[in-house]
Amino acid sequence: MPFIELDHVFFSYPESPRLVLDNLCLTIQAGEYIAVVGANGSGKSSLLRMLNALRVPVSGELRIDGKASSCEEGRRAARSAVGLVFQSPADQIVSSSVEEDVAFGPENLGLPRAEIVARVDSALAAVGLAGERRRASHFLSAGQQQRLAVAGVLAMNARCIAFDEATAMLDPEAREMVLRLMDGLVGSGKTVIHATHDMSEASLASRLLVLDAGAIVFDGSPEELFGEGRRAARSAGRISEAAEALGLPDCAALAVALGLEPRIRESAASLAARIIARPSATGLALRTDPTGHDAARRPARASPEAYAFELKGASHSYLRGTANETPSLRGIDLDLPLGSMVAFVGRTGSGKSTALQLLDGLVAASSGKVSAFGLDLADPRIDLRAPRMRAPLSVQRPESALFELYAGDDVAFGPRNLGLSGKVLVERVRHAMEETGLGYLEFRDRQTRTLSGGEKRRLALAGVLAMDGDALLLDEPTSSLDPATKRSILDFVGGASRRGATVVMATHSMEEAAEADLVAVFAEGRLVASGHPESIFFDRFDPAWGLRRPFACEVVLALEDLGFPIGARPLSIPALAAALS
Repeated sequence: MPFIELDHVFFSYPESPRLVLDNLCLTIQAGEYIAVVGANGSGKSSLLRMLNALRVPVSGELRIDGKASSCEEGRRAARSAVGLVFQSPADQIVSSSVEEDVAFGPENLGLPRAEIVARVDSALAAVGLAGERRRASHFLSAGQQQRLAVAGVLAMNARCIAFDEATAMLDPEAREMVLRLMDGLVGSGKTVIHATHDMSEASLASRLLVLDAGAIVFDGSPEELFGEGRRAARSAGRISEAAEALGLPDCAALAVALGLEPRIRESAASLAARIIARPSATGLALRTDPTGHDAARRPARASPEAYAFELKGASHSYLRGTANETPSLRGIDLDLPLGSMVAFVGRTGSGKSTALQLLDGLVAASSGKVSAFGLDLADPRIDLRAPRMRAPLSVQRPESALFELYAGDDVAFGPRNLGLSGKVLVERVRHAMEETGLGYLEFRDRQTRTLSGGEKRRLALAGVLAMDGDALLLDEPTSSLDPATKRSILDFVGGASRRGATVVMATHSMEEAAEADLVAVFAEGRLVASGHPESIFFDRFDPAWGLRRPFACEVVLALEDLGFPIGARPLSIPALAAALS
């Protein structure tokens, strides 16, 4: 008997007639490792919630171990068998301290105290939060909260764990830890279902499902969609336009750009060896850009004397003056040039989000000085609304800031407060929504609560972009977005920077950081390095930061190790492909 069965399942939310899941027929065997991919709003989160019986079909049937979720016994079986890590971790954190939150589920199972303690210890160790066990859960960073949510589900010891974008807000080191955890769960016989927008993560699964408008448009192996079986699958018509639009893992994308057969999970060293083995590789080092610049990058525009933001010895602590005081930033000295694009990188909890909030005046420095456009943000004579209007902040979970009933009204709120009205207001809203992948006519009258998690995130970003400020402060703006929308957002902020706006963006994607003019590396509340991306990733990179180099950079260094220096320092796959072609 299959572990999980979906038999012609249809689902829509009561407040919307639109089908979210459309005639799904799916069988999952115990012990499978499945990745679920698709654009925002394609139905991934709704599918995972249905497996956990948080949602039930409007028609059709879901069965777990043969028990239908349409009856109470079947729903209890589903919730016991399938643990769910939510897309927004704050939605499932219920206790005030880390260890209490992880213990909540086992305690409700009525387990003996010794068993509860053992499960809590094991789960916290598995996600790297053992040292935070007595910390207040609401003072964790978003990435730490995401790991806490994973720990809470692990402690329940369910037969299947469904991860809904569980790595979206994690730094590269923590992301690798969670992915290894998934491998370990599968190795122990558990079923793992991972909804993700990262195609490199999706390629780690043994089976891949692609959703489009609530329907399954591909069900096969990652090799068929991304790797050596891709040509045959395309010839057979098994790869739809929706699946094509998701793109390829970095290693496969570079191979295809160079005319090589794509391989999934290929290391930079392996790909470098294949590049050298090409017949056209003779004289490789002679045909590259001798200037050493990435052709896809642009030079910084501002003079060193012109700064949008300045931090001089800036420090900050949460719960300052109490027994639970937690330093978040320590003596930060950083000048951010006008018109530049700046990337804040570092482990989760390293201080990136707090630094962005300092720049916007949402939190005050406990010592040192923070200036925005020449204004001292600690000066009691200034109205902080003025710099905040000039530099709107998109918080780490922007969807939590939505408050209007209709999507179009939410985007229009900021521009209205700037005095815009009529056609000018409509065009500003239209432009911002369409830049974030939300068609104006399709989404303007949609109720915000009916949107998917990814659509809410895009809407919240549109509200910030519609402000058209002199600066944009963005905290992980592409987290939980599909590849096409992610590229659209990056193109928009890059364009804003080229037009003279200062963009400061916290990100866990080193590929995104490589597009900036300046990279600032945070570690344990300190600024440990800052400089041009080429300098940070090629010359000064330190594995102790807990980050990783962009894949293109890793390939360049692998080529050098094999005795083929290419004489250039590209940081993006298109730039590297151009240098090697």
